[in-house]
Amino acid sequence: MRLETVKAYGSFVKRGNHVFRTSAYLQWGDSSESLGACLLLMDPTMENQLVKIVESIYQQPEQLSGRFHIYNLFNLREGNSGKAIEQFESLCQANLYEVEESLATVEELQQHPWILMGWGVNKKQKWTNLQTIKQKWLHQLAQADSLVIGKMKSGTKEYYHPLPHLQMNRAAFVKDIVEIYQQQNR
Repeated sequence: MRLETVKAYGSFVKRGNHVFRTSAYLQWGDSSESLGACLLLMDPTMENQLVKIVESIYQQPEQLSGRFHIYNLFNLREGNSGKAIEQFESLCQANLYEVEESLATVEELQQHPWILMGWGVNKKQKWTNLQTIKQKWLHQLAQADSLVIGKMKSGTKEYYHPLPHLQMNRAAFVKDIVEIYQQQNR
């Protein structure tokens, strides 16, 4: 892994007491061509794991040049996923945040050769806006005819987050994602 040759970029805005990330991507080389993208719930410490996934999929990291785009189900920046969801739900209910604010257009999604899903498997019935935005993203991805990869929790439509809590499971997750990509990209 050549983490020193990968740069992370992001744009943020502050509204009231909240910070929102409006865009983020990892950059290899100088091309603006998309290497892929991911859709996460949040990604405060993900850079290393995403670099491993991208470089493992392409298998020749020294030749990579392009961008890996990072989308979030919602743009609110908060380090704790539970708190982030609660704040998101509260802001939506108070009409201070539009559920669709983070949604990419079909045309934008069509620019990516593949999209890694990883919004996590936690689910609560009261998180209605979170379920709504997941469905809207899935609809947009279907409309874009995007190649979607990810590890789904058995019996659900929830995708495991690409950064397992246990360090010892992280390399296995990368291997699993590469295998899923190769199976779906034949």
